[in-house]
Amino acid sequence: MDIQLINQTPLWNRLEATLQQPHYSLPHLFRSHQERISSYQFSVLGITLNYAYQALDQSLLGQLMALLNEVGFDMARQRLFAGEKMNFTEERGALHMALRCGEPNSPTWPDSIQREIDCELQRLETLTKQFQGGVLKGFSGDTLNTVVNLGIGGSDLGPKMVVKALEPYQHYTKATHFLANPDPWALQQLLSQLHAPQSLFILSSKSLSTLETLENYYSIVDWLKAQGCTDEDLEKHFVVVTSAQDTAREMGFSEQRLFAMWDHIGGRYSLWSAIGLSIALTYGWPVFKELLAGASAMDWHFKHAPAEQNLPVMLALLGVLNRNFLHKDAHLMAIYDGRLSYFTEFIQQLDMESNGKHVNQLGQSIDYGTSPLVWGGLGINGQHAYYQAVHQGRLNTTVDFIAVRSDRDDSLPRFDQHQTLIHRSMMAQAQAMALGRDEATTRQRLIKEGYSEPQLSRLVPHRCFEGGTTSNLIWLDQLNAHTLGALIATYEHKVFTQSVIWQINPFDQWGVELGKTLLSDLSAR
Repeated sequence: MDIQLINQTPLWNRLEATLQQPHYSLPHLFRSHQERISSYQFSVLGITLNYAYQALDQSLLGQLMALLNEVGFDMARQRLFAGEKMNFTEERGALHMALRCGEPNSPTWPDSIQREIDCELQRLETLTKQFQGGVLKGFSGDTLNTVVNLGIGGSDLGPKMVVKALEPYQHYTKATHFLANPDPWALQQLLSQLHAPQSLFILSSKSLSTLETLENYYSIVDWLKAQGCTDEDLEKHFVVVTSAQDTAREMGFSEQRLFAMWDHIGGRYSLWSAIGLSIALTYGWPVFKELLAGASAMDWHFKHAPAEQNLPVMLALLGVLNRNFLHKDAHLMAIYDGRLSYFTEFIQQLDMESNGKHVNQLGQSIDYGTSPLVWGGLGINGQHAYYQAVHQGRLNTTVDFIAVRSDRDDSLPRFDQHQTLIHRSMMAQAQAMALGRDEATTRQRLIKEGYSEPQLSRLVPHRCFEGGTTSNLIWLDQLNAHTLGALIATYEHKVFTQSVIWQINPFDQWGVELGKTLLSDLSAR
């Protein structure tokens, strides 16, 4: 039995007609509502969303919210929190939220699942404290003090992003490295920085069949042996996180070196599990628990808050507005805090691997947009690179501007001046992209700069800006483990909400699997 595609409903058609009206241009919206900047925002768990630069008013927002009823969003959300098999193509649940259960107000999960997770978390805590206390030794008797995570995709992007974001925290490692790429030059550069007797490697692979990760693993084994490590002592330098426990045992690893990765936890949602061990080893168990607590608090908010004050739901609806009704096929992540420099890569995978789909839940081909192209990086750098194409090119993108409001470091004498410059730059770019500068204003500006009439005729077309680039301004009160956990969970739930509206499965990734299969076939020849 087919289902009615969402873009064939009367509500969708009304939304398309509404967006054709000229009063939804951003300059008009700002002229008609002088208090728009302060009115179109709300705060949750230390995160503020300002969506004044989105092309909508309260009437249009109400129509967008009606989409939730149209697709049965409340029921889908209930099924997610009930642990049902949301990933129907693989007959699996999507239980990543259970990993951060146990915090105040967190959702409840079946006892069998929770006991298994709690047991594994306890083992992770024990290992973390052993590392922190200098108990773990390498083949020469030296204390292990350097951590290297071997993994790719979800086994790399999340932990790497978090370790970078929390950099100002106290470190319990001499250094923490991440190796995803099997490029021999990347491996060579990493090994040149390591002292073998003091290095602990986390082999992170859900299937233990990812060729890129295994290639790096075998090369590191050879390197350790060349440095004097015996076969008997190799295990001292490895921890394995995998669903393929039997395969790991066949590789020679004992139970105490193995940590579980469950089938019902997708790779891009796995940093909350033992895949996040590099985070715990680097910053200590209390910090890792605070990360989980922040995500759990956002889970509770997502489950209970009304749609108009629900941060993930609002971001999802604004994304649908831009993708499907304003036909913006790209989404720029503009990050205005260097600690979040890996956040764009993480969101790229989370969004595009989840919602980059072309058929609905029943396998029907869909003819409307799903995941946009997610791109970007540090905003200040982007201002001197690709922002030009946003301002005056033919890119059709929307933007998430992300900044941290009030963190400070008293060791830097001019810290406030630096942060003020960054924040003002972000706000200026958001305004410029949204409102642009018309011909009359540009002409007046150039006259003030002393240009003659012949010069004006030549220059004005080149100095005008169309505007119309919609954006969210997302402010974190502070960047700490709790707010970071909440921010990550926000985007997870945003992606899920959009998948419900688009009627697709966000928890499989058959495009990724096709590449793996072909690589495996080629390697077997």
